[in-house]
Amino acid sequence: MAELTGLPGFAPPMTARTISRRRNIGIELIATVALAISLMIAATAVSIGMTRAQAIPHFPSAKEVTQL
Repeated sequence: MAELTGLPGFAPPMTARTISRRRNIGIELIATVALAISLMIAATAVSIGMTRAQAIPHFPSAKEVTQL
């Protein structure tokens, strides 16, 4: 049976909590990096798709407008 700490609740012992926090920080860091990489890939794919579809409108410059 576990030692009684005098604290109410169902918290795990302190050593398990610190190991758990370190593990959570590592998992959060990996998830953040993966999200950043996936956003860069998505932005690249969208920009390539827009270029191939020629969906980027051509706005005439001021020089072209005055020549019309």
